Amino acid sequence: MGDSRAYPLFRSASATDTLTLARRLCSLMEKRDPVVELTAELQTAEDVRRMVDVLPKAVYRAQGVPFDSYQWTHEYRADTLPRDSYGIVTMVPFRVDVEVPVDEELEDLFVQALGGGPASIYWDGSWPDVPELDLKAHAKYEAVQVVFNSLDPDGELPADEHTVFVHLSKFGDLPRAEWLARQVGAEVLGESVPGR
Repeated sequence: MGDSRAYPLFRSASATDTLTLARRLCSLMEKRDPVVELTAELQTAEDVRRMVDVLPKAVYRAQGVPFDSYQWTHEYRADTLPRDSYGIVTMVPFRVDVEVPVDEELEDLFVQALGGGPASIYWDGSWPDVPELDLKAHAKYEAVQVVFNSLDPDGELPADEHTVFVHLSKFGDLPRAEWLARQVGAEVLGESVPGR
């Protein structure tokens, strides 16, 4: 982690507006990976049930129980989770982190299933050259990330807002961040922070 620098470009209380702007940034990518990473902390039994409906094949890691050295895991498939809400409540929060093929419908369903915990959608790719600004594309570290219910890329600063970040080279690239922001009618909202 920390191999990119992430610049916040947009913040809103609307998850839909935030996701829309992130997709507009993705459309600027010269190349985009065919998979997207979905990550969420599920804090209630209802959160878990909604997410299982969206990601039934994902692995759910229980964060609210002591490590089971006999089974050597905290990981559960959807079909092995407790059936009753009480059983799930004794294990929350859960974390789900899965890579899936890029699919806007699935991404929309993922966002609709979120509760109040931190979550993120991360699209890896590469930005184009911008000759008029002498900006060259990098082969690594470039991405768009939308973070829900948090002000930072790692989901450690809880908020009632959602943030779009652009990830750039590990050296930072403020001119590119500003160029990207202009392309989608946004602006750089602050200093870069460690990315991924």
